[in-house]
Formats: sequence, structure tokens, C-alpha cells
Amino acid sequence: MARKCHFPDRNLCCPDDLIAALFIDLDGTCVVCQPYYDGAIDEFGTLMQLCRLATKEEAIQTLRRVYYGSMPQRGFERARFGEAIVEAYHQLCTKRRPPRKEITAICQSIGSRPFFRPPEVFPGCKPVLSRAQHNFLLVAVTVGDYEVQRYKMKQSGLDPIFDDHIITDTENKPQVVQEFIKDVGIHPQYSGFIGNSMRSDGAVLSVTNVLYLPLESSLARPEDKFPENTGFELFQARNWAECEQRGIMPLFRRRRKAMEETADACA
Repeated sequence: MARKCHFPDRNLCCPDDLIAALFIDLDGTCVVCQPYYDGAIDEFGTLMQLCRLATKEEAIQTLRRVYYGSMPQRGFERARFGEAIVEAYHQLCTKRRPPRKEITAICQSIGSRPFFRPPEVFPGCKPVLSRAQHNFLLVAVTVGDYEVQRYKMKQSGLDPIFDDHIITDTENKPQVVQEFIKDVGIHPQYSGFIGNSMRSDGAVLSVTNVLYLPLESSLARPEDKFPENTGFELFQARNWAECEQRGIMPLFRRRRKAMEETADACA
């Protein structure tokens, strides 16, 4: 029996009785993210300079070393950012003076500010995804704390647009997307992943097409690059309108052509 993939206002059908999907990164792609962390890091640097524990640059370097150094073990746990700020403060105190409870509390407060604030959606995101919903299953794929990411989806107004979501606390997007493709019956050749990170999102090019939308830089490293010779295509865009025209629509047109050719062959 053929699966149901055609509805009154949606057509998700692909060849081989599979369906088409768009996997969409949340932070830095749909909603603003990195400036909130950058602001907290900058505030910590200023605080340490005012406390005469280090220059602003030295304090920021210490925090980045502590926070990013723990990611392989701790991933993107919500509490980790605030803990890292406190740890960085304590490290800077070791050569000068004992940590003060008041400053520790301020550091904890700085670390909590990027979370649970009203999300700011990038221009064009909602209308483009609303149109794409007619032709693709839409799946949010995001790294972070479950409650924080669900809060962002709901408060941003994007939650009703997504058909499903995948929330992971480690950078394993190729694995979770591939599992979803297998479990749901997605056609990877006519589907795609939309994201802003060359490393985290770009890695999904190993399992489906990637629509690279660098609205924010996120933990970028000079050695970051896209996988090569995967059999899938990389589309690049500067904004959501370009993403629709240069990525989403070409995928849809190719799928439509393949479905027409299949119908002709069966006629």
C-alpha cells in the first residue's frame, strides 16, 4: 500500500514512496543566538577588568578556554555556561585574592542571561518556512538544553510551523538526521538541511543536501570545511529569501520533475 503523502494543502510525495523534508537549525538560523552569548562574555570581561583581576581581553580568553574546553565532555548543557564564567573568575583570583561571594553571584547572573529571553526571529524566516511547509515536512534540529530550545520554538511563534523536532545536547546532527531519515522514510536526495554553522550543520552534507545560511558565525574555526564527494549538493544563500530561491525551490522543482517522469513511466 502506498503511503499517504498528498493532503489538501500539502504535497510531500517523492519517488520510491518516500517523502521530502527540510531539517532546520534553530539558533543562528531561525532566531538570533550568538550576540546574546557574546554580550555575556563581553560583560564578564568588563567585570574582571573593573575588579582589577585581568585585562578585558585576558579575562575573555580565560573564559573561552574554560567553556569551550569542556564541550567534549559537557556538550551544551544549560548550566555549563554560567559554571564556566564562575570557574574563569575563580581562576583569575588564584594569583591575586580569594573569590568573593558577591562577585561569584554576579558571574552566575551573567551566565544565565542568554537563556529564556524573548527570541528574535530573523527577517524572512517565518514566511519562507510557511510556504515551504506546503511541499516539505519541516523538522527543527537544534543543539542545547531541551527546555530552553522548546521555549525558543514556542515563544518565537515557529512551533506551529514545525512538524517535528530533534533536540540534542551534543554536535551529532548527521547521526540524528540520518536516524530520522530512516525512521520516517525521507528521500535524502530531494530533502535538505538549513543551517548557519559550517562545522555543525555543514556536516549533515554527508547524509542529505545542505542549504548554508550564515546569518551568524557560531564557534567557527579556521579549519572548518564542508564534507566533500558525498553525492549531495551544497546550496549557499545570504538571507532567507535567497535560501528559498536558490535552495528550497530547486529541490522542489527537481522532485516535481522526478515525480512526473515516474508517472510517465507508469502510464
